[in-house]
Amino acid sequence: MALVNHLFRWLASILAAVFLTAATASAQDPETMPDRLRLGVVVAADEGARDRVEPFRLALEEIADLPVDLFLMETMADAVEALASGKIDYARLSPSAYAAVHQLCSCVEPLVTAAPDDFPARFYAILIAKRGAEQGTLADLKGKRLAVGGTDSVTGYRVPLANLAADGVDARAHFSTLVEVKDPVEGLRAVLDGRVDATLGWSSLAGEAKNGYTAGTLNDFYVSGERGFKDLEIVWRSPPIPYSAHSVRKDLPDALKRRLRAGLMDMRREAPDAYLAIEPDLPGGFEPVVHADYRPVLRTYEDDYATLLDPAGR
Repeated sequence: MALVNHLFRWLASILAAVFLTAATASAQDPETMPDRLRLGVVVAADEGARDRVEPFRLALEEIADLPVDLFLMETMADAVEALASGKIDYARLSPSAYAAVHQLCSCVEPLVTAAPDDFPARFYAILIAKRGAEQGTLADLKGKRLAVGGTDSVTGYRVPLANLAADGVDARAHFSTLVEVKDPVEGLRAVLDGRVDATLGWSSLAGEAKNGYTAGTLNDFYVSGERGFKDLEIVWRSPPIPYSAHSVRKDLPDALKRRLRAGLMDMRREAPDAYLAIEPDLPGGFEPVVHADYRPVLRTYEDDYATLLDPAGR
């Protein structure tokens, strides 16, 4: 009997310790779910946006198992401010808008990006020159003329200049002059007619090179039917860049963020109408992303490249 009593007391002490540990963990558990999720969507002048986005909002409610409130934003800048200030929890951002929010507060993280097709959901900033003109490398282009977009152009100016610098090439010092053109295709025309020696643009670098790939500056020129396409070649490419950034505030519970990412990745298959309601121009489905995937665009906001990107900085 004494042995039985001893075993009973030992078992009771073990159970008490287990319950105490569980209670302590519960009291310290930071993963308290919010009452609701606040979704921001950039709609510009789309008067029917609320109805259009409704399938996505409903699907997000089911994924999150929370009520989802919809906030319509006129511009991407509005979404950036709303995320940074904590007015919303989730927004579909462009890569540069994601980098802008991170620069403001480091309070967001990306969950997924959307793809235009069945190829990887990435694109590249590229530098293009004339084929066979003894300038097939960046070194060959030293002292030459480079066509660029306006200073606010992401793939025509900011991303390529910052990432060329990251590769050790200061565009303002390497090229004799930077010549602004109205758009990337005009830059290709300028290369072909000799006004410049190279130009900047973007490409999916997916699909067949002979058609200018699936999308981008070379594809636009190929589709236009203008002469000279076969005389162009890519001399340099940036690291890959996701097409979009479905982003949430970092202070959301990790369990909720995992639930959202998993549900979004299944959305094209499980709820295609909801998927297309938020990504009508990128119908290929969602892929997971992390902060480091946006490094090529994040660079454009870093102090190391600020002087280079500012025309008046030198």
